[in-house]
Amino acid sequence: MFGDWHGDTGWALASIRAAARQGVRTAIHVGDFGLDWPGPKRGRYEAKLNKYLVDLGITIIVSGGNHDNWDTLEKLTVEEDGLATIRSNIRVLPRGDRTLIEGLTVGGLGGAFSVDYQHRTKGRDWWPNEEPTRKEAEALIAGGPLDILISHDVPAGVPLTGDFQLSPELIEKADNTRVLLREVVDSLVVPHLFCGHWHQRRTHELAHPNGNVTRVDVLNKENSRHGNGVLVWPGQVPLRIDPLDIRNGQRNESSDSLA
Repeated sequence: MFGDWHGDTGWALASIRAAARQGVRTAIHVGDFGLDWPGPKRGRYEAKLNKYLVDLGITIIVSGGNHDNWDTLEKLTVEEDGLATIRSNIRVLPRGDRTLIEGLTVGGLGGAFSVDYQHRTKGRDWWPNEEPTRKEAEALIAGGPLDILISHDVPAGVPLTGDFQLSPELIEKADNTRVLLREVVDSLVVPHLFCGHWHQRRTHELAHPNGNVTRVDVLNKENSRHGNGVLVWPGQVPLRIDPLDIRNGQRNESSDSLA
């Protein structure tokens, strides 16, 4: 599992290599991947990553964040396995859909509210359809139990650190997605949720009335050596989760920052 990369090619390649050293064959990205970012270098990021993924025998599955191109994501064709394809080894888990990975049922409800949307340009670095909808959440709930839920934002009830200095209006808007995610978590009593968005590494357990818990892993962003990625071992839930050590020796390959 990987947190936000914001289109940083050097860090993405370092992360993929770190995963390959551990024998990983399937990776999941929780959003702000930097997918199909408009501009003169459009497509180069995905093309370079895909070449490395093919060479290393890894497929990465992306659940979109608020810094991914939702105009592109919403037009993708969902295939029989519940995923869509961007490149041969870069696939997408659409909001409200699910797939099967190593015997585990994995659902997606990506997207989040951009607190700085007023300083961005629609269709260039901000998309008004960036947040998950109630219809997508209801589709996920209707599909039944999940072993893992992938979101971009963090469900309500998980404490976050840092002084974000947001206005009450922005906090209220940002909380809409967090509350919706919590409704899905409570309805499905999902054992594991992986997310990012807030650029910090945290773990927290959300308790349910039946005595079960949801372990929430919030992943840090690029350049966090011990916080941007974790190894998740297939098996019976609760799953074994270990930190992934990522060392970046190719910072000169980084693309423009999207954050």
